[in-house]
Amino acid sequence: MVGVRIIFTRKCLEYGDLYHPKNSARVEEAYDVLRDRGYRFLEPESAEEDTLLKVHGREYLDSLKEEKIKDPDTCAYTGIYEYAKIAAGGAIAAAQNGGLSLMRPPGHHAGSNGPALGVSTRGFCYLNNVAIAVRQLGESTLILDIDGRHGNGTQEIFQNDGSVVYVSLH
Repeated sequence: MVGVRIIFTRKCLEYGDLYHPKNSARVEEAYDVLRDRGYRFLEPESAEEDTLLKVHGREYLDSLKEEKIKDPDTCAYTGIYEYAKIAAGGAIAAAQNGGLSLMRPPGHHAGSNGPALGVSTRGFCYLNNVAIAVRQLGESTLILDIDGRHGNGTQEIFQNDGSVVYVSLH
């Protein structure tokens, strides 16, 4: 049994369309490989709304609840607010357990109020999972973002926060 804890729930596979670039197949395949190699999995709790409000504005959260998303990349799937809360809870659980969150939807493009730093899209992201986890822990943090695209939402959220260093290697 491998000691690293992977945060995962099959609930994160339930939404979306198979044709979308961020569909569930890529996460499900990663889960299958890790499970077959003996990794242990922890199921996350949904993040509480007061935790989300440490990063995102009330009006923005209300628009997600009402599925009022006007974004060509980031679809207004039925129940997306609940799925996003589970993914944010996965990031918190990973931070608290020294693990890895294997969850969707992703989050590093979502700014405090949706699109960030003048970009017109949320880049498939609804809540900024890493920012939520960092704020929940309340500790000085180095975020090393190695995604292929810049995490503009994470930069926006922490750009004036001296307790967080954000480095993007996109």
